Amino acid sequence: MRTFALCLVLMNLFLLAYGHGFFGVAPSELGRNPSPKPFFNHANIHIGTTQP
Repeated sequence: MRTFALCLVLMNLFLLAYGHGFFGVAPSELGRNPSPKPFFNHANIHIGTTQP
């Protein structure tokens, strides 16, 4: 019975480590690509000019 409990604890620790990405990319991060542009496009901001 102790062996079974130890196996359950080890399996839980393995799944915790796998879910946090200790063995590569975390499953929750698969397929995500960083945005190529920043959230604010600073090229379109003109300080000191007025809109007609």
